[in-house]
Amino acid sequence: MCLAFPGKIIDVNGDFAKIDFGASTIKNDINITHIDGKKGDYVLVHAGYAIEVLDLSEAENMIDYWKNNTIWKCNRCEIVNECPTGNIVKEINSNKLK
Repeated sequence: MCLAFPGKIIDVNGDFAKIDFGASTIKNDINITHIDGKKGDYVLVHAGYAIEVLDLSEAENMIDYWKNNTIWKCNRCEIVNECPTGNIVKEINSNKLK
């Protein structure tokens, strides 16, 4: 299964951006060559690439989806503490991100 996460561009350096996914999860090396993203934009990220610029409403809906619909699976997973997806989902739900 492929997953894409919404995040906010907090800095741009050439073809790469620093993306804040919330829950203390910031990635410095997300490739943004396939989109026209700038600092402050919300983007959808898959496999190290920003694949779509999101408007604020879309980003909020996706974050709400993760908060409301994924914790049940991560709570039942045996490797949740070793899994980046599980850790992000757990942190999103515990911090109640906006």
